[in-house]
Amino acid sequence: MPLGTSADFREIWFTDAAHGWIAGGGFQITGGLIGRTEDAGKTWRFTSNLTTRDRMSVPALHMFDSRRGIVATGTGAILSTTDGGENWTPVTRRGRVDSLSRFFFLDERRGWAAGDGDVLRTDDAGETWTPLTPDGVDVSYRSPIRAIQFQDDRHGWIAGMQASLMRTADGGVTWAPAFAEGLRRAGSAATPLAAGEHPNFWDLFFVDEQTAWVVGEEGTMLTTTNGGGTWTRQDTGLKDARSAAKLERIPRAGGVATVDAGDRTPGFTITAVRFVDRQRGWITGFYSGLGRSLILRTEDAGATWTVDAEIPGEELYALVVQGRERLWAIGARVRPGPQSIYRRALTK
Repeated sequence: MPLGTSADFREIWFTDAAHGWIAGGGFQITGGLIGRTEDAGKTWRFTSNLTTRDRMSVPALHMFDSRRGIVATGTGAILSTTDGGENWTPVTRRGRVDSLSRFFFLDERRGWAAGDGDVLRTDDAGETWTPLTPDGVDVSYRSPIRAIQFQDDRHGWIAGMQASLMRTADGGVTWAPAFAEGLRRAGSAATPLAAGEHPNFWDLFFVDEQTAWVVGEEGTMLTTTNGGGTWTRQDTGLKDARSAAKLERIPRAGGVATVDAGDRTPGFTITAVRFVDRQRGWITGFYSGLGRSLILRTEDAGATWTVDAEIPGEELYALVVQGRERLWAIGARVRPGPQSIYRRALTK
């Protein structure tokens, strides 16, 4: 579905079948860009200049209903709207934050924000934000954080760079690694990753308190069915999901030698994962530099995956399931022409 803009987008949100929002920006757009639809994506209206910062993007978005919502910018600002996204106003935020990339709300009042810097907390629907890290304390998580999710007011997870997957039991004040490295840490599970393997994680999704997936570079997909006590690896089924050395055949006296050219094929970066129940879910991602994105589907809790859609000319970053009716995906163009958003009707 064409959008009529050349901007790139990082987030989608729908409050019902008709009302949706997309967030992003572009080099030719000042202050970020928010798109909104009131007719299930048939038409979109756009608001730019959310801030005075040039070429600023909006990577995080959360809407409470068709009128009230918040966004976070790549420069760490948080803004709110009470008119469906027509106007945006900065809210009060404290803490050491260079950028923000994700929100998570337990309900309309209690929420967290994370990115590059402190994890922030709100108890008033996003009107004020405070850091959870005490002054002078060096946090143990690796920034930037790309995903955050809480199961209740105290127990939560973050995922991000260099295979960083961490959990908290005190609402986000302190964090512990999910995987043991070297000496076993209390509460840490054995890592399902190979020695020296540190893919960047892009997304994390708990479908219930016990069942979750974390995804990232090189086709990496991990799952737990016991609340993070143990994690196992799942396979996308894509033969080229992992990058490989590019080999060259060079004629030499007496035959041909095969040498490593020092370059690698692009792997499949999984950027988003969503499930509607323990069995049925989707992932999306792209092959960097190839201009090719895939959406994969599972009907057996991730044991097997099939290609649901192949989308050329895009690097898809965001995926959302609207109710149990539609699947939406959006990202960045690597082709000429306007940007598009992609929609799929879901069968019951």
